[in-house]
Amino acid sequence: MDLVREYVRRYLVAQREADLGLADAADKLKADGHRIIDGGQTSQTTWKYTDWHTGEVIASGDADMSDDEALDALDPDGTFIHIDNLAPQRARPDNPGIPHSLAGALEDWVDLLTTPDEDIARFVGWPVTDVAEAR
Repeated sequence: MDLVREYVRRYLVAQREADLGLADAADKLKADGHRIIDGGQTSQTTWKYTDWHTGEVIASGDADMSDDEALDALDPDGTFIHIDNLAPQRARPDNPGIPHSLAGALEDWVDLLTTPDEDIARFVGWPVTDVAEAR
């Protein structure tokens, strides 16, 4: 059981480090004059894009105008970069010796939105706030 707990702890740390790396990369691009955006299709007929740093809605629409057309009109100089183009690959911590299939199941459990931070915190012995920041 200790190896399983240790893996979940390592996974949480790796997630936090990956998120910090992503934020650093986005901040550097912003400082260079780029705008980091997030969003895309919200349903089969609607879309919305936001500024990744501020959450401000940049553009939204429906089937009357494509999102590509709207973004091209708003960004003629090509300064927008979608956050998905910066996102690091899934965090892979060092494995303390558990089977890789079990590691994957544990990662899925941590990543599920329905898994409460409290459950993970209790399992790994961390404060809930630390788990929430890592997820």
